[in-house]
Amino acid sequence: MGKTKKVKKQPISAFGPGPDAGPSKSQIPSKSTASTALGRLRSGSGNGTVVSRKITQSTITRFHTLLKQQANLKRNLKAGREKDGDTEVQGMWRQLDSIEQEMNELGGLNAYQIASTLGQSKERGGDSSKVLVKWLEELGIKREKMAQNEKLRMLEIGALVPDNYASCSKWIDNHPIDLHSQHPDILEQDFLERPLPSGEQNAFHVVSCSLVLNFVSSPADRGKMLSLIHQQLRGESPSFLFLVLPLPCLTNSRYLTLNTFQEMMRIIGFTLEKEQWKSGGKVGYWLWRKTDSAAGDNDQYRKKTVIQDGPKRNNFAVVLSS
Repeated sequence: MGKTKKVKKQPISAFGPGPDAGPSKSQIPSKSTASTALGRLRSGSGNGTVVSRKITQSTITRFHTLLKQQANLKRNLKAGREKDGDTEVQGMWRQLDSIEQEMNELGGLNAYQIASTLGQSKERGGDSSKVLVKWLEELGIKREKMAQNEKLRMLEIGALVPDNYASCSKWIDNHPIDLHSQHPDILEQDFLERPLPSGEQNAFHVVSCSLVLNFVSSPADRGKMLSLIHQQLRGESPSFLFLVLPLPCLTNSRYLTLNTFQEMMRIIGFTLEKEQWKSGGKVGYWLWRKTDSAAGDNDQYRKKTVIQDGPKRNNFAVVLSS
């Protein structure tokens, strides 16, 4: 019996260009750097090299931590701009330099996006689009659109690949966007700065926000994102938000629980239609139906309030504006 070939496990940064090597938006080729690197990762580059689940997850987790630290430092620096000569301010600038250096060592944003793409690949259990499509079919949306020879208009925030819904193109008209697009068919756009629909025809039946809200750096911007999603959705016909989050964001947070988050969503203007998660699981899926907002009831959610504390709790929070 022949010897089993040993599989080499490499850091994700080994498969993509360095942080300064990526193309500008105008230079993006027909296949993105991330997509090309992903293909090499899946095939093992012909030499049995793969990226382990542990490396994939650790890259994503560390990037989230660094981005939060970076956002906090930038806010503090902006608030103390008039004190640029202070030792404390100089120390914050040094911390920022250190964070950027560690991001570069991890492979930059390219490595984060490759890790995220791997996380939703078939080899790692498939992407969240399957859950959404199943729910839309159960609600009769597919049947309705096919019978009317119409398409459901969808906005996919944080799309890593452009073809998540390609198999449903007969009844779903998907519009993928991402803050740092890795493919020419994905619009590079900051959702928080996206113009609101000029009319009902330009609004969406569904907004998909899969593993994006937890990537937003501040609780206030997370609240703003949910409010803007509500405004991007149609009002005349049933419309939905498909939300995917790491489950500990709602089950192990100091500031939120599943129940308080559901109440917060009611205030924004969403009622829970479907959910899928299991105790001790890593990811949760929710489908929210758009309703009228109850903005006058949001006083208790205008700031972070500790609900349950403990050394192993995380600091995920969402804050609503007045």
